[in-house]
Amino acid sequence: MPDLAQLENTLQQATARANRDVATTLALGDRSDFEAAERGFCAPVPPTGIPAPNGRMAWNIHYFDFLQADCPDTVNPSLWRMAQLNTVAGLFEVCDGVWQARGFDYANLTIIRGDTGWILVDPLMTRQTAAAALAVVNETLGHRPVSAILVTHTHPDHFGGLKGVTGDDPAQYPPIYAPANFMRYAASEGILGGNQMARRAMYQFGLGLPTSAEGVVDGGIGKSPAKGERTFVAPTHFIEHTGEARSIDGVNFVFQMASGTEAPAEFTFLLPDKRVLCMAEVCTRTMHNALPPRGAQVRDTLLWARTIDEAITLFGDQTDTVINCHNAPVWGHEASMAYLVEQRDIYKYTHDQTLRLANHGHTPHEIAAQLDPPAFLTQAFHARGYYGTLPFNARAVYQHYYGFYDGNPVNLNPLPPSELGQRMVDALGGPEDVLTLAATAIENDDLQWAATLLSHLVFAESTAPKAKPLLALVLRHLGYREESGIMRNVYLSGARELEQGVNPVPMVGGRNRDLAAALGLQDWLDAYAVRLNPTRALDAELIINLSVGSKRACVSVCRQTEFSRLDHHNQQANAHLQATQSQLEALADGSADLDDVLHAGATLSGDRKAVELWLSLHDQFDLWFNLVTP
Repeated sequence: MPDLAQLENTLQQATARANRDVATTLALGDRSDFEAAERGFCAPVPPTGIPAPNGRMAWNIHYFDFLQADCPDTVNPSLWRMAQLNTVAGLFEVCDGVWQARGFDYANLTIIRGDTGWILVDPLMTRQTAAAALAVVNETLGHRPVSAILVTHTHPDHFGGLKGVTGDDPAQYPPIYAPANFMRYAASEGILGGNQMARRAMYQFGLGLPTSAEGVVDGGIGKSPAKGERTFVAPTHFIEHTGEARSIDGVNFVFQMASGTEAPAEFTFLLPDKRVLCMAEVCTRTMHNALPPRGAQVRDTLLWARTIDEAITLFGDQTDTVINCHNAPVWGHEASMAYLVEQRDIYKYTHDQTLRLANHGHTPHEIAAQLDPPAFLTQAFHARGYYGTLPFNARAVYQHYYGFYDGNPVNLNPLPPSELGQRMVDALGGPEDVLTLAATAIENDDLQWAATLLSHLVFAESTAPKAKPLLALVLRHLGYREESGIMRNVYLSGARELEQGVNPVPMVGGRNRDLAAALGLQDWLDAYAVRLNPTRALDAELIINLSVGSKRACVSVCRQTEFSRLDHHNQQANAHLQATQSQLEALADGSADLDDVLHAGATLSGDRKAVELWLSLHDQFDLWFNLVTP
């Protein structure tokens, strides 16, 4: 067994050298971005944090006070600078009638003064943080009702706090504006693929890590998502077209559709009377993800670049300030135009250079290794990889055009990780020889090769106990060198899981019941069908008619497949269940059984056992599955 302490000392010295080298290549002492972030300060965040239910803390920006020190060896100094920028928190004035609450959660809450109340844009991730931000707004600027809400896109850090600003009484909900197809894509990203995505999001955002110089320091577009109650209220108004103009509570908006860029449904908008352009999350103060590590539909980088260019041509001569739904504003017409052009070009460069190399015959991993960043990134900090990274995005562009398969027949049907791990270990001479190879790679600072060897040992299972501490060490130092906050989180989360196993984190992840209950019935049924266990359904044949509010549906299970049809009832159905969608959701998530919903007003006719069988055929998903071990 290699000497772990000696290898750790070797890596500490190598990581310190690597990070010092970064500091010599960038103008990290430039304070202009800090001056922009601090401009317009009106009020601080709550000094003692924002509490969550059961005595927990939803959010506390002061957990990151350690960032006021000099950069330690355990953090890339470029990331340390970005992490310091993202601690500039509070309520800030953008211009007369427009403010942003930053540092209350992962995203920004934008506040616009309307004729009768506050128009709120993107009410954060949780009820608690959204309510706290609104409370600071009212305490600082004077109490007003919420007259309208805009949700720019389908990601939960922009709508999970809705009930924190609307309350729970539907009669009191204000108009809520969202992009066309919002509900469709909120379903596909948040519900259909939600369990896998939520688990990987734990790694991306480092939600199981401490906030420290050895843990989470930043998330690129913000610090870290809050750990509170996630809610949802369905939008009432939808924006359909670029150029669509609306007067909302007396404020003029002109919208641009940006769907298919950073989110599958998204809009940006201009406040023409304020000369403020909100680019939602199409632009941030960092390179974004063409495909986030948590998983999502691959984003179209060519469309992304063209959308930013369209905003320049449509709104450029009317813009003096650019705000986004993350990070700080860009001030001044000239700076705003330079910012938009550079944001545009990082996605165009990634798109074009990936396809250039692909058309030369290179595979995604070869492209990621060969692709050099454009020279302008040495000066344009806002386009550097604090969130997305060029290698990861290059692979995403390849996937967008060609899929996951790289053209090599060997990769048509690759071996699963555990089998591949055992065979690789055997082929390389057995566990001790592989450990020796990995130790040599660590001594040579060849960390990706060391991680590859050690991962095979871990997935061979019988050799995992010896390999886990070494792989954790390697992943930790890969993380310490990362410029991207979220890639750092992924590495460090993997190291922690190797050392401690899977530790569930309260108040994060899981299914947003408000969102699930607000889905279209077809989306909800499609999501439930994803849970059908084919082994349990092997001999099952049944038909259930459903009446959900004013909607009808027929669900059939046959051939180990579940299919639903809207606006249809089958006369041969085994049973007919009439229930609300909230009651169906309770049945699906196990918080209620059939007797519970029948006592609550649902009705059932026909064969009760058929309905019970239907419910029993579905899996309950465990959020806390392994990622770095078998």
